[in-house]
Amino acid sequence: MAVIQAGKHPASRIEVGDEILERAKDVVTAPVKGRLAKFAGSHRAYSAAEKKVERADGALRKQQEKVAERDGDQDEAVMALASALAGDGLPRANPFRPFKFEAPSVIVKMAYAKEAKRVLQLAGAVKKMKGASKKSTAAAKTAEKAARLVQAALRPIASLEKKKTQAITRRDALGQPWETALGSLKRGARAAEDDGAVGLFAALFETQKRPARKPAATGAGTTGSPALGSSETK
Repeated sequence: MAVIQAGKHPASRIEVGDEILERAKDVVTAPVKGRLAKFAGSHRAYSAAEKKVERADGALRKQQEKVAERDGDQDEAVMALASALAGDGLPRANPFRPFKFEAPSVIVKMAYAKEAKRVLQLAGAVKKMKGASKKSTAAAKTAEKAARLVQAALRPIASLEKKKTQAITRRDALGQPWETALGSLKRGARAAEDDGAVGLFAALFETQKRPARKPAATGAGTTGSPALGSSETK
């Protein structure tokens, strides 16, 4: 029989811990009562900490999606402004050149914060242009509004990233106590069998599943959970 093994990933620890505690409901655990209680406490704390990480991650991702949506509106506003200026007779290749700004295709590829700042500068320059049509002036105002909405969406990002990092740090700090409590429970169950509690270890920890084989090395390396990209970049 194989023994239940927990990986270092939070999901693996929680799955294994839940399984062990569920099994314990149907087993006489008096010989390891104290160790089991300690493991149960460690598992509850670890599971609660992981839920906080998930909530923090969800809040961050939701805000990042909002930034991306606002940036999409900003990009559309930039292209609409370029079209309006071209209609006023400015160079079609780069209607922003007379204002000493990059081409529209360059601006829309800038990082979120950088693009918003640049668009505000551009909109300000266009609004000061003599002879600008109502369409160009209106397009400049729309671009300005879109850029400010991007900036507003970006403001909470740093705080949300910090909260997620703090939640991960707190959860990871509970990883070793969880491992220690699990190891203690296993040792206690083995010792209890020597004292007559036959089958206790098997009931709690053994499984018919064989440990998964490690994949052959490919040279690509192993990656964990994908890191969230900074909201300052696209």
